[in-house]
Amino acid sequence: MLEQTLAEMTGKTQNSIVPCERLRYSRLFLDHVVDKDPAASFFATRSVEDAAVQVDRVSFDRVKLSAILRNQNETYKAGKAAFQNIEKLKDERTLCVFAGQQAGLFGGPLLTLIKALGLAKSAGHLSKRLSRPVIPIFWIAGDDHDFEEANHTFVLDRKAELCRIAYETAPTSEFPTAEIQLSDEQELSRAKEQLRTCLGQTDFSDELYALIDRAYTPEDTLVTAFGKFMAHLTRNLGVVFFSPGDIEAKQHAAPLFKSIVQKQAEIHEKLKVRSAEIERGGYHLQVKKSENAAFLFYNLKGRKPVLRDGNSFVVGDTAFSEEELLAKIDEHPEHFSPDVLTRPLLQSYLFPTVSQHGGPAEIAYMAQLNPLFELLNMPAPFCRVRPSVTLVERHIEEQLSEYGIAFEELTDDIEQVINRVLAESFPPDLDHDFNALREAVQDKFDRFRDQALDFEPRLKDFARQTHGKIDYALKSFESKLFSAHKKKSQRTRERIYRLNNTLYPNRGLQERTLNITYSLVRHGLSVVDHLYDCLDSEETAHQLVSLTECK
Repeated sequence: MLEQTLAEMTGKTQNSIVPCERLRYSRLFLDHVVDKDPAASFFATRSVEDAAVQVDRVSFDRVKLSAILRNQNETYKAGKAAFQNIEKLKDERTLCVFAGQQAGLFGGPLLTLIKALGLAKSAGHLSKRLSRPVIPIFWIAGDDHDFEEANHTFVLDRKAELCRIAYETAPTSEFPTAEIQLSDEQELSRAKEQLRTCLGQTDFSDELYALIDRAYTPEDTLVTAFGKFMAHLTRNLGVVFFSPGDIEAKQHAAPLFKSIVQKQAEIHEKLKVRSAEIERGGYHLQVKKSENAAFLFYNLKGRKPVLRDGNSFVVGDTAFSEEELLAKIDEHPEHFSPDVLTRPLLQSYLFPTVSQHGGPAEIAYMAQLNPLFELLNMPAPFCRVRPSVTLVERHIEEQLSEYGIAFEELTDDIEQVINRVLAESFPPDLDHDFNALREAVQDKFDRFRDQALDFEPRLKDFARQTHGKIDYALKSFESKLFSAHKKKSQRTRERIYRLNNTLYPNRGLQERTLNITYSLVRHGLSVVDHLYDCLDSEETAHQLVSLTECK
């Protein structure tokens, strides 16, 4: 159980927390959180101060980067604070802190907003700690081609039932999300209407639905729509948004792509050694790459992996020599993008990155690819655990307290939680009297049996059978009594199911499933400011943030 319930925390500034080890995280992540070896040894950079020293040894085209960011954020209609931060990037002393997420429909899951707010808050802390400017940049994974993951999201309806909202018109090929336009106006309208139907009308819904209509239009791609939506929510916090699909950014990244092609053997060897170290430490590998992986994608009429074939490279049915592939990169760098293990390299290649915020999967990726920073003569960022949050409304808070349910109990079998709550609510006198009856029957039967066996010992087996039948009958009676109690407690069951759907939907953390709009429609856009104020960007434990005081 938590040391303090949320109800006890009401009115206080700190959040109730759930330590990471009480949730279903990997051992690699848990050891990283407490800086425990061997996990800690997989990260070359152990502090932001070390990262800053590495970054200062490298020069960046800050004027060019600022221009790229300005153009993109003008498209996203970012706030004044974002453009002030973009201007700061021109200063040689300015550093960047990053987090990223794919461009989810209607803003994606809650963790997207949490990442952005955590970035903004962390940048402020780091600026003071390092006594130099640090700006927050949110990496929109525009090179990601997983449309089936990005095209849908989940909200709860007014009965707390999970609703899937989707834009179903799929592209003809596996295009990056930065190139997928929401051009099917009828399908986009249907998805918006589906969202409105599930969320309903509230005092705050008109403002939210108007924002969605402005951001998500048939002229937008998944990335630009997402960027406009998120930039509006964080417009006062200075978060800068960046999509790597930008042609100018790709031109800037061409030398890195060429290095990846030229150092295939070394990259494979470094990853092989590191993977063995991770497995020797008893940890899992987040990603397993085949021997023919080349760690790049080629984006032309669909996104295809670049593969090795001896001394050649293959994309689909087309083979290239190393020289031909390098020439392709020189000619059209916008046709190339990194894979999951080289994406963080691109980030540190383009920007003076001092810190990378990540969750369990991202931390595991970084453990695997960390040796590649040194191989490619690049500064390795400090890997920080991103904030993790569950939002708890007043009535949910009250129910947790009423039923004595700890948040981490919801991560187990919900039926066990329900049975415990119902057992504890069983009429105490009835339970006491039934136990007394069982003991009395047992005592009287034992005395009678002893007398009977003194008279006729050959009845011993029959006496044992009779005792079993009596005990079985009493247990059956108790079971039927408890079943009747469960039926009478149907309302309790339904409330706990709703509570579970709200806090741990789809058998996972709320932040990973529920869309941002679920909280925005119930509490207004001001919930962003409330969450920012409550969020502790330095906390590695899971935070339970009460919405009781949300204005």
